[in-house]
Amino acid sequence: MKIRRRTLLTLAGTLLQPISVAHSHAPDTDTAGPQQVVVKLFGAGLGSLDSYGTGVLVTAEGHVLTVASHLVSAGFLTAVTSDGKRYAAETVATEPSLDAALLKLKADPSDQFPCIDLKSSMDPEPGTPVLAWSNMFRVAAGNEPVSVVHGVIAASVPLEAVQGKWKFPLQSRVWLIDAITNNSGAAGGLLTDASGTPVGLIGREIRHAISGTWVNYAVPLTTLRPAVEAMLEGRKLANSQPQRNEPALSARELTARFGLALMPAVLERTPAWVDAVIPGSAAAVAGIRRGDLIVLIGDAVITSESDARRRLAEYRPGQKIAVTLSRDEQLLELSLMVTAPTTDNR
Repeated sequence: MKIRRRTLLTLAGTLLQPISVAHSHAPDTDTAGPQQVVVKLFGAGLGSLDSYGTGVLVTAEGHVLTVASHLVSAGFLTAVTSDGKRYAAETVATEPSLDAALLKLKADPSDQFPCIDLKSSMDPEPGTPVLAWSNMFRVAAGNEPVSVVHGVIAASVPLEAVQGKWKFPLQSRVWLIDAITNNSGAAGGLLTDASGTPVGLIGREIRHAISGTWVNYAVPLTTLRPAVEAMLEGRKLANSQPQRNEPALSARELTARFGLALMPAVLERTPAWVDAVIPGSAAAVAGIRRGDLIVLIGDAVITSESDARRRLAEYRPGQKIAVTLSRDEQLLELSLMVTAPTTDNR
């Protein structure tokens, strides 16, 4: 893509402008700009799904806001800050209704990070020039600056989109952006206005449900702020679906009920990889295969094999479950029927 010289000069000047950040004891925090608060995320890629993404520091203690993507589901996350330092990152919580995830950098307790102040975020009017900051196409891997795309807010609308055969669960209004911002690795990046004020969180690569065209959008930070505050405090949003307290199915119960075995938990958050499927079982009839990765059960993002066993325990014989899998570079939504447990589950 060709970029005019005038645009480059404009962006070069904008890069130097500070944004509103939370105060901390870190050096130069008060003058930190988008380049300092955007982090590069690296994790496990799934088929054609990227092994890299973007996040935004939202607390001085190292909390990072990003999208609830496959990177979060698969675990193994590493975050690289603007100074090139690498940190393991763990998932604190997710909010599927907003496609949001909150991570925490495993840093020394004395470490302080530059971060945006969500209280300073604002809702721009359509026609407002914006800048999208992200590690699209994995241009940066260390202390290199992230990429910037210039665009304009086109509208504020509800999002009707799909990812493969999966209806996108995002329930909030979004900013539609007149620019190609939602590129590979850009999800979770920061959208600001031209002066650097935080505006939104860049969304995923998805298509419009009716037209099939790619959608460039961001979730407003004013919408995400209550969710971030709730996740930091360990509580659910008022409009979130109530969480059931069903105990997770054991590996034996999972096989007896669904004819399905998942890869054993060898890590803190082992992904929900399918290890075996019994011929003729409910899983086999649904079309599940060995090597599939379970990424959604119903509308719930699955972050580990234990999470999958816990979610499947909520369903009763006779119910059908929408299960979204990653297989051969695409997402598939299958219908899994819950059957009564077999008596012989050897």
